[in-house]
Amino acid sequence: MIKPKFYSSHRVRSSIQSSQEIYKDDNDYLQCIEDNSRNILEIGFGTGSSVKQMYESNKNNHYCIESYALGIRNLSKYISKHEIKNIFLFQGDAIDIIESKIPDYSMNEILIFFPDPWPKSRHHKRRLLNNYSIDLIFKKIKKDGVFHFASDHINYSYQTKKLLSEHLGEIINFSSNRRHRPVTNYEERGLSKGNFIFDIVVKKKD
Repeated sequence: MIKPKFYSSHRVRSSIQSSQEIYKDDNDYLQCIEDNSRNILEIGFGTGSSVKQMYESNKNNHYCIESYALGIRNLSKYISKHEIKNIFLFQGDAIDIIESKIPDYSMNEILIFFPDPWPKSRHHKRRLLNNYSIDLIFKKIKKDGVFHFASDHINYSYQTKKLLSEHLGEIINFSSNRRHRPVTNYEERGLSKGNFIFDIVVKKKD
């Protein structure tokens, strides 16, 4: 399968240097992955509010990927303030990071909440989820682990449901169970506009 071209956000290109001063990557996260704790990967955490809410309720290991430098900065301050040792931040191309940093069959959950929908038809190829990325993501999930996608964009939600159904060889439906997904400011704004939230929850069978 050919890897699609990744389209970086202009917000990253303009602020990579400042973000590198905030977070220095090391291999401590690998020790946490290997210690049989519960591992949660969130791709695109925005301002970090969802990570904070989930961590405060479960204290599991969280591995967080974001291209937005301000989000990295906000969550880094939270980590430092509370002296948290098991939230790990990665900035950059999500697919490259997943390929190079996340071991296969290591995550109990992979979460993608409200990714950029790239609403214009000519930009759909820029969406995070496609055949290549879905195949990669499911390689990183443990048996009986969970993939959870949420969006208020109708077209992207139905496209993701179709891609997952094709990848897994079974009909995937939207879920009425939001599980432990927190309500973020982004979701509140969407709900105030009358937007419907689509959740897709898939349990990996093997």
